[in-house]
Amino acid sequence: MSAFMSLAEQVVDLQGNLHGRRKKTDTSHHLNTRYTIQNILGQGEMLQNAVRYARQAAHTASNVLLYGETGTGKELFAQSIHNLSPRKDKPFVAINCAALPGQLLEGLLFGTAKGGFTGAIDRPGLFEQANGGTVLLDEINSMELDLQAKLLRVIQENSVRRLGASNEIKIDVRIIATMNTTPATAIAQKKLREDLFYRLSVVTIHIPPLRDHKEDIDLYIAAFINRYNSEMELNVGGVDVEVRRAFHAYSWPGNVRELQHAIEGAMNLMTDRTVISFEQLPMLFRDKLPRMAANMPIENVNLDTRNWNLNNNLNNLERNMIIAVLQQTKGNISESARILKLTRQALQHKIKKHKLK
Repeated sequence: MSAFMSLAEQVVDLQGNLHGRRKKTDTSHHLNTRYTIQNILGQGEMLQNAVRYARQAAHTASNVLLYGETGTGKELFAQSIHNLSPRKDKPFVAINCAALPGQLLEGLLFGTAKGGFTGAIDRPGLFEQANGGTVLLDEINSMELDLQAKLLRVIQENSVRRLGASNEIKIDVRIIATMNTTPATAIAQKKLREDLFYRLSVVTIHIPPLRDHKEDIDLYIAAFINRYNSEMELNVGGVDVEVRRAFHAYSWPGNVRELQHAIEGAMNLMTDRTVISFEQLPMLFRDKLPRMAANMPIENVNLDTRNWNLNNNLNNLERNMIIAVLQQTKGNISESARILKLTRQALQHKIKKHKLK
């Protein structure tokens, strides 16, 4: 435990030092973050609703509760809300509440005062380090209930007391909390205090699982292939029909993250092939895929065709692919055109057509 505490304290110190250096040298709004709202790809109705709520929530100071299954992209949403908010130039600090025991988590969140306990020194906690910005409490339902009560007081008073200290320190922090289960389930199982839920859930956003917006699977396949083509210096063009049908028939318990890992694993096994086939998929993942479903006629794949419009969908796919590649290349037109197999002039025309910045 002593070694564990020492390592945790080093993390807090390094994070504080990093924030201090970046304040002096970095004028961008991506402090401690990688994602913006443009990184959220997908045209499914449920996903678009979540994106719309995230955009609206970003412009307020209210706390936000994000809930969804593992792998749906909750941290992506959290960072996007921060980077779209008036707090975008302030720190974004994230901590996984499931990764640390309660006593250590309390010290990391609230800080410590010299003499508060054996070996304690004056050290600001993550709430102080994030002052003016956003704190992401990942898997809040894994936090011990007594610590949830202390967190509730911090939210109510807008102040924090370091462990072992007697004075309060005023803070201005927005909290974004995430859960991998529904709030009702967490409350019923006594894993989330009901009073804390009401404080955190001023804005509540459900991130849908991939099985509820399977129409976006092809878009994600293209985006991940483009990403790993660049990272691995490959020239993979897509997946074959069997793999595509299997992907659309699969339930995706690991959601978008599972799809990303499947594509990354397959591309690590590519040699001179330009299309991912069933044999290139990771073995453990391949064993879970429904081969019978993969051989079904395409019209029997369970896709929602109620709102299909070929021209609109092709335009949306083209736009999202261009956005994904431009983000990957940090706006390099020549490199983006090479990846997309376009001339520079053609790519610039399409950027103008889709009104992209």
